[in-house]
Amino acid sequence: MKKTLFTFSVILASLSLIAQSSDSLEDEIKELQKKAKLTFNEGVRFTIDEKYTEAHLKFDKALFFLPEYDLPYLERAKIKILNQEFDLAMNDIAKAIEINEGQGEAFYVRGYMKLLMKDYQNALTDFTHAIQKGYAKPEAYYFRGLMYFELSDFNSALIDFTLAIDKKYDFAYAYNERGSSKRMLGDYHGAIHDYEQTLSYDSTIVIAYDNRGSCKIKTGDFQGALKDYTKAFQKDNEYYNALNNRGCTHYQMGNFEAALKDFERVIEINKEYAQAYNNSGIAKIKMENYLGAEKDLDKALELNPEYAEAYMNRGYAKEFLGKFSGACSDWKMAFELGIEEAAKYMTECE
Repeated sequence: MKKTLFTFSVILASLSLIAQSSDSLEDEIKELQKKAKLTFNEGVRFTIDEKYTEAHLKFDKALFFLPEYDLPYLERAKIKILNQEFDLAMNDIAKAIEINEGQGEAFYVRGYMKLLMKDYQNALTDFTHAIQKGYAKPEAYYFRGLMYFELSDFNSALIDFTLAIDKKYDFAYAYNERGSSKRMLGDYHGAIHDYEQTLSYDSTIVIAYDNRGSCKIKTGDFQGALKDYTKAFQKDNEYYNALNNRGCTHYQMGNFEAALKDFERVIEINKEYAQAYNNSGIAKIKMENYLGAEKDLDKALELNPEYAEAYMNRGYAKEFLGKFSGACSDWKMAFELGIEEAAKYMTECE
């Protein structure tokens, strides 16, 4: 009987030791979690101060304390994106999602990386997951809207930009992109209103002046368009698209000399811009400078050998110069590259 009691007491003593060991382990885990969170917070403060190297080290240390902690992976990925280490950033995001599938911001950051890589469909999917998992910030709707726009789903883009604006009333870029969605849907007056809202909140968004100008042309307000293109170029004298568009507006108004002057200034800024040479060429055709036009169109095609409009226009220039065989060859190329109108000129070559 004594032997039995002794055995029972030994078992009780062992159980007590196990319980003590389990409590100790729990305490140790809690201490590691505490250290990890404190270290992570230190890393966040370094990030706010833009001390990214120090921040990265803190996130590394947090993961040393607690390897299954999703937030340091997420923040470390953001730093790697800034350093353009996209593969390493993608690995960190994958780990964050593996640890916590409900981490909406991780999907948002991965979506942003896919946007940078022009993987628009998968970026769209990730932004949608981010929103569904609770990361419903205005930027998430804005970037998803951009993806819809890139994929030519302009109605969905318009809805997302509106949601972004609903969450952030002064979101200037969202107004600009919503304006562009309306422009693609043919609502030019609505687009103009959105571009005006854009500029009321941020007058430095130069492209909004350019976009508004393009819509004003559609509504017949050529003078208003000229003013917008001029304003855009005044804001940024390297923004040659606005100058090119202003030249096109002068051309449409029959002001060929003013158009040519703008196209020549575009070429001064960017000597590799094929469209400016094409535009300069057609302005010279209108001014009966056919040799100059041919030279400009030669350059446009040197820069872009598949520029269908330039072949078509060079055909006109060559026809006026009496180079009928060359004109026919150019119109044939224009037709092969998709300009159906060239077919009626080719009949003259038969």
